[in-house]
Amino acid sequence: MLLRTMPKRPPRRVLVHGLYHCGRMFADWMRGGDWDFRYYPDSGLRNLTAMARDLAACDLVYQIGGRRRPGRFLHVARLLRKKRIVMHWIGSDTLEEQRKRVKSKAASWILREVHHWAVSDWLVREVQALGVPCELVPIPPSFAPDQPSALPSKFSVLVYMPDLRRADLYGLDRILQVARELPHIPFELVGLVFGAIPAPPSNLKIHGRIPNLLEFYNRASVLWRPVRHDGLSSMVLEALGHGRHVLWSYPFPGCVHVTSAVDARDEIARLYSLHAQKQLQVNWSGPAAITEGGFRPLHLKQDILRRLQDI
Repeated sequence: MLLRTMPKRPPRRVLVHGLYHCGRMFADWMRGGDWDFRYYPDSGLRNLTAMARDLAACDLVYQIGGRRRPGRFLHVARLLRKKRIVMHWIGSDTLEEQRKRVKSKAASWILREVHHWAVSDWLVREVQALGVPCELVPIPPSFAPDQPSALPSKFSVLVYMPDLRRADLYGLDRILQVARELPHIPFELVGLVFGAIPAPPSNLKIHGRIPNLLEFYNRASVLWRPVRHDGLSSMVLEALGHGRHVLWSYPFPGCVHVTSAVDARDEIARLYSLHAQKQLQVNWSGPAAITEGGFRPLHLKQDILRRLQDI
């Protein structure tokens, strides 16, 4: 006698749209099992055609990058009568909306019908100040390791700056000042995809977009993020997981809170002195902050999937 088996339920389809680097990595990390996450950038006619087809068929719409009024993507989603929409605020999107607030009102359906999440508690407060209901939901740091790694034999500082048009936001002036004041310490800048830094100091090595920063974490002693505004930085979480010393403009467990170039210079010089005396240790408070704060990638992934299931 043949036993009848229940047909397997097809994966839930989630269409992810928004910021390219973050959106693509997020979809890759979240995909699997009962969930099919597909990322589409907002470019090209062929891409828009394929995106519209998947948008019509998807179970849930997920936009990375918040806004109070719909762009083309959300207009199409509403025309297709999509009711399950998540908007994830991640950082500079709140600055953009603060600038727009005096010129345009929010679309009422964006406030009523969309689930708004933000990656950090300070971003939640900023989004709520815009009149948007919002919940705290961090995005998983895809490359946060389970265990820290040994510090390298050569001391260096890792920094990030993607776009010269937003150099002030990412603190490029601070990076250049400190690198010039500490010429004996190597700095590595990753992520630059727009513009060229004129006459950088000789101890600053510049790289473009790096898909996986593992080798850079392995050879860095310090991650410094001198931003003037931020969300919950994946680089910060990943560097903490590696046991690196992290300097950040925001107070955060496992990090040294620095808000000026002078403070950063003095802290980097102090760490370098310990390294020269062979006394610099792994930042053990980093992995502890990841574990105790609930920032392990699998934990955050499961939390997001549970929330999407509820939706």
